[in-house]
Amino acid sequence: MLFLALKNLLQERTRLLISVGGVAFSVLLIMTLQGLYQGWSTKIGEYIGTVPADYWVTQAGATDMFHTPSVLPLALRPQLEALDGVASAKPFSGRRVAFERGDREVNLYVIADDIENGVGAPARVVEGKAVPGPGELIIDRVTARSEGVRLGDRIALAGTDLKVVGFSEGGYILSFSFAFATKGDAESILRLPGSTNFFLVTLEEGADAGQVAERIDRVAAVDAITREEFIENNVSIVTDTFLPIVAVLLLIGVAVGMTVIGLTIFTSTIEKAREYGVLKAIGVSNRQLYTVVLEQALTAAVLGYAVGAALAFGVGALAAAFVPEFITEIRPVDMAWIFAVTLGMAVVAAFLPVRRLARIDPAEVFRA
Repeated sequence: MLFLALKNLLQERTRLLISVGGVAFSVLLIMTLQGLYQGWSTKIGEYIGTVPADYWVTQAGATDMFHTPSVLPLALRPQLEALDGVASAKPFSGRRVAFERGDREVNLYVIADDIENGVGAPARVVEGKAVPGPGELIIDRVTARSEGVRLGDRIALAGTDLKVVGFSEGGYILSFSFAFATKGDAESILRLPGSTNFFLVTLEEGADAGQVAERIDRVAAVDAITREEFIENNVSIVTDTFLPIVAVLLLIGVAVGMTVIGLTIFTSTIEKAREYGVLKAIGVSNRQLYTVVLEQALTAAVLGYAVGAALAFGVGALAAAFVPEFITEIRPVDMAWIFAVTLGMAVVAAFLPVRRLARIDPAEVFRA
């Protein structure tokens, strides 16, 4: 049956190319969208995941770094460090600040690189200085590429003129990115005299995390958020905003692929109705004929998946070269479920001509 299925496909090479091409572009669409979603999600949580903290202590009601402001007095630090089970509570300062680049306004989330407390450093520096000095700034490479910022350029942030001395990775957040300045420069930019935005709490070895969190929550007007929960709260910027859109586009991609395969197999079946009738006349069962149709659909799907996956990697690399914000991450698990979806499209599409096969009358073959 497989030989017959391949023969039917190869007899009409133009139709085969259309079928494979339709599946390939569906796979390209699905894989690219999933890669973008995964890439953005990973980038948003990447920097926060490098921050050394068991708990993020925020102003009551603040749940992340971007949606709700959090301002805490530095005088709160000794209170937190005096709690049983708390090894340290280090201030972490940062907020969004805009600067003008030509006729555009570019947003940065400026973080105080506090060398004394060992917090606020970039996730990784890929070019230039790893630690900013007075009057210096490290920005994310994606923002630098998209805005044409070079090492040595100067940026004015809230009245403070800073020289770009390094590019980092892991700090791009769609509409803005993390930037890093010295504690003194950041305090001048952020204007938080005697205050900070968060405290990074590290627990003593063997301390009960739940009990420590309860003790922290009893401190006036603060919340203790676990590291994992804080990362998830920030990643939800992508999941809540883009996931519904991505889901709709993924469904459209699946529908396109299913339609192309279905129409190709259906027209092929109609055109070869006489041949199928001959097969039925010599004893081939409907189930065997269904198998032929299914094998044709699966073959087109596998070929289309291979071409589409190759295109997805190529398009992703090419797009990233011209559009720095185009960040994709295609994981093996994503390739696996997209392959399963592609096979599922083929199986569903193969059922379209089933009723046509069942109605073929072998006697029609021998009529004049």
